[in-house]
Amino acid sequence: MAKISGKSGKVMYGSVVIANIDEWSMTGFAAPVVSAPPAFGDTGTKTYEAVDLAEGGTISFKGTYDPADTAGQLALSTVCQAGTHLTNLYLYANTNTFWRVTAGGEIIITRVDAVTLPRNNYGTISYDAQISGNRMEQVGTGT
Repeated sequence: MAKISGKSGKVMYGSVVIANIDEWSMTGFAAPVVSAPPAFGDTGTKTYEAVDLAEGGTISFKGTYDPADTAGQLALSTVCQAGTHLTNLYLYANTNTFWRVTAGGEIIITRVDAVTLPRNNYGTISYDAQISGNRMEQVGTGT
C-alpha cells in the first residue's frame, strides 16, 4: 500500500506558494441523509441520501506568520475580505500529489489573520475555508 507523507507539503494560491505553511487538513465530502416518516401502513422509517444537500467539507491550514508574504498570506486576507471565491487553491502533499476543488466548485476563505504571538517562539497564522458546490479531488499519487 502506498503511503503519503506531508514532509514536502505546501499550500499554493495560483502559482504562489503561501509562505511557511507547515500543516493543512480537510474534512472531506459529506452527503447527509434525510428520513421520511412512515405513511399509510409502512413500517419503519425510510432513509434517503440527500445529494443535493451535500457538503464539500472544510479546509484548514496554518504555519509561521510572515507579514512580508504579500503574495501569499496577505493576498488570502484580501480575498476573504473581498468575498472572492477561489478555484485555484491547491493543497500539496509532495511535488506529485495535490488536492484541488473539482469543476463547478469553489473555495470560500472563511477565516484569515488568526495570528498567535507567543512570548518565547515565532508567531503562527491559521486559515479556514469552506468548499462550496462540489468537492476536493486528489491529483497524482506520488510519495
